[in-house]
Amino acid sequence: MTSLDAVEHDTCGQEPADHDVPWERLNGRLIWVNLVRLLLSLLPTGLSMLIFGTGRRMPDLWPAMVATGFGVFISVSDVVRWLRTRYRVTEDLVEIKTGRIMRVYRQIPRERIRAVDHKAKLRHRLAGLRVVLISSGRTRPALKLDAVSKEMAEALRHELMRGKADAGAEAEPQGAAAQETLISQVRWYWIFYNVINIWGLLVGGLMLWSLDSLLDLVTVDLIGALDRVIGRLAPEGPGSYLLWCAVAAVLGTGALTSGFIKENWHFRLVRRVKEDGTELVTRQGLLSTREVHRDDRRLRGVHLSEPLFWRWIRLTETTVISTGLANWSLSSEPASSILPRGPVGEARRVAALVLPGDVRPLEAPLRRHPSAALVRRLLWAAAFCAATAGLLAWLGATHAVPAWIWVIPLWAFPVAAGLAAIAFRALGHTFAGPYLVMRHGLSRRQTAALQREAVLGLKVRQSLVQRWLGLVSVGVPTAAGLRFYQAPDMGVEQFMTFAGESVPELIAEFLQPPGDEKTEISAP
Repeated sequence: MTSLDAVEHDTCGQEPADHDVPWERLNGRLIWVNLVRLLLSLLPTGLSMLIFGTGRRMPDLWPAMVATGFGVFISVSDVVRWLRTRYRVTEDLVEIKTGRIMRVYRQIPRERIRAVDHKAKLRHRLAGLRVVLISSGRTRPALKLDAVSKEMAEALRHELMRGKADAGAEAEPQGAAAQETLISQVRWYWIFYNVINIWGLLVGGLMLWSLDSLLDLVTVDLIGALDRVIGRLAPEGPGSYLLWCAVAAVLGTGALTSGFIKENWHFRLVRRVKEDGTELVTRQGLLSTREVHRDDRRLRGVHLSEPLFWRWIRLTETTVISTGLANWSLSSEPASSILPRGPVGEARRVAALVLPGDVRPLEAPLRRHPSAALVRRLLWAAAFCAATAGLLAWLGATHAVPAWIWVIPLWAFPVAAGLAAIAFRALGHTFAGPYLVMRHGLSRRQTAALQREAVLGLKVRQSLVQRWLGLVSVGVPTAAGLRFYQAPDMGVEQFMTFAGESVPELIAEFLQPPGDEKTEISAP
């Protein structure tokens, strides 16, 4: 193995080295699931022909034909994937070989496995199937088995997380599996925290356009009908635009609300006792279910992220700082996320229950950074506004933009100064028992409570302006979470205290108490 994580390469038709363990095929029920999906894919075109007749022009049928073609392609591709995919679990490796045109062989050493989770879409649940995600801590899963039976998914999780090679090893005792402590569960007023945003308006506009295109197939003009209604309620002017925005906002809010319910239905965060310790488990989902396990032995802290424009409602996103968990995902919430977006008070309560010990680091008062940090941010705001004004003045002189537009950045300086003050007020750090707490950020105020033993060192940066103002920016590298956490614009005295308390064993060799200097006198 030349890599510590999953290996992926083209085998060029050559099979990997043989082992005594046979290759397994994905569950055959996937064939029937795809057959049903194939039949459902034919419905749009069939219904369109039934409504319009076979003599209808092609421009009237192409949306349905595109939807049918896409569904047929996906169904056939899944069948081919099932035919061409094999996997096996050996003493040292988890292996999978797949490929339609190019054969691909991938493997991950069992000692590098950090998480084994499973999820199921509605079609998987109806067929008793699960999608198993085997991760080595990267953003995307190292291996994905789509799909295996529910029983096999549980057996794989128990086997791989316990590190045993016997696929027939008996599962954990029922008594141990039943020892779960509820930490948090969904509260439906959290919907408010997830639908009040600008995306609701954009989603509503897209839905309005999509509905108009769909109803146009049956000669219904949705936009025209709404325009006539809005024209009666409000003549041409700002009122009509506000009503259109209200229609889009209602549609978008409904879509975001249904999405939140679908994703977080019966959400529960529990601490579960297992054979070799405890773990944090989240279960959620209405049509598609998801279950994520996080080993408490890899837990290093908690991270809160508060968006700027939703800070007034005390909204935050809560993740754990842990080794072996992905912190970003394109398709769903990352595995490190332990709560839906919700109130910061609930996040702090959960953090106190999740972190070991009686210390509540996220509730500890922070040490403020010096006022020179505010001066630095005001200088940046002034420089940005002046540079933008100068650029627009030059463009105005060349008649590329109106000549008067250069004054807008100067008028915007009070806003920039206000944002600088907000960024300054977000700065802070402290020590709470075994935890190092750091907070900073403008667009997102980020607060991280990190165990001191997880700190790998310090990265110190000082620009010319910072040197003039007596400031130092400190970065804290770690093997968990985002891998790097920042405490910008400390005072020099604060930095010395910070370094001495966070990594005393590393900083001690660079500091020599006064009076310990030794003078060497060479012989003449």
